[in-house]
Amino acid sequence: MLTSLLKTITKGKDLNQRESSIVMEQIMEGTISDVQLAGFLAALTTKGASEEEITAFARTMRQYSMHVPCTMDVFDIVGTGGGRTKTFNISTTASFVIAAGGVRVAKHGNRAKTSRSGSADVLEALGANIFLSPESCLDMLQQIGLCYFYTRYYYYMMKRIDAVREQLGIYTVFDVLRPLTNPAHAVYEILGVNAPHLVEPMAHVLAALGVRHGMVVYGQDGSDEISASAATTICEFTPESFSTYEIRPEDFNLPRASRDELRGGLPKHNAAITRAVLDGHKGGARTAVLLNAGAGLYVGGSVLNLYAGIRKAARLIDSGLARQKLDDFLVLSQRLGQAEKVKLIADREPEDMV
Repeated sequence: MLTSLLKTITKGKDLNQRESSIVMEQIMEGTISDVQLAGFLAALTTKGASEEEITAFARTMRQYSMHVPCTMDVFDIVGTGGGRTKTFNISTTASFVIAAGGVRVAKHGNRAKTSRSGSADVLEALGANIFLSPESCLDMLQQIGLCYFYTRYYYYMMKRIDAVREQLGIYTVFDVLRPLTNPAHAVYEILGVNAPHLVEPMAHVLAALGVRHGMVVYGQDGSDEISASAATTICEFTPESFSTYEIRPEDFNLPRASRDELRGGLPKHNAAITRAVLDGHKGGARTAVLLNAGAGLYVGGSVLNLYAGIRKAARLIDSGLARQKLDDFLVLSQRLGQAEKVKLIADREPEDMV
């Protein structure tokens, strides 16, 4: 079956929904060899994955991932990675502002792959415990309206796949799929992509997966987020409509940032930038966070439009509420992590403790 589907792809033809689901089932179950997997990923990258293929892949991947039964409507802000700019952790920093504004944020992410500091890396550098159970993450959502799902906990089938991807060393469909598989199935989402041709197709994919209000964004400086140093292409959608437009920092009376102001580094460096922004320091990093947090507040339903979201984001930072949300997150993650360790010891049989 896989051989015939590979022939289809290498001819430049798209797979239908059923064929795409079958391939992803075989990948998730590990019934194809590493060579076959590498061949499939390379061929699909060359052809370019269609909306129908990505949607079917994501739905199937969700079936093989750990689902967190969340009864709350939650928001996520995430990027595909692979952008040309190596910025600090803008979406992670923005998450604290968005949560401070009353939007429940269930962020998910991983360690660095294309940058020097992924969301998991910077959160650890800030002092968070990212190794929390689904129950503890839901507890955090209830208590402070913010949690973090570390993807290695939830996509347990990905270790072998990631090893093949690393050996290939090219951008594959899994770089797009990971952001589509939030364990809590967020219904509000901002997805950053690393190429302009992905903006509208990925908006349709998110809508098909059940996102009710979302944005797919591409910074025209090559960043997978709303850019503070260039124009940004956005496809915004609701169940009723899709709209593609451009925004610029100056549209919201914000000064453009220089590339140097947005450049990230190792986790400790990026953690220092996050703290500085949330402490109210001015500059390009603040502009980037205001744009992305403002969009998150809008998409998450806290305000009526993007301009109001940016203004609210500024107030949340300047009032200290965003920094307080960071502090609450750090304290609670450590407290719940310690409670999990205590419970683990208490649940052990006496002979296990010898």
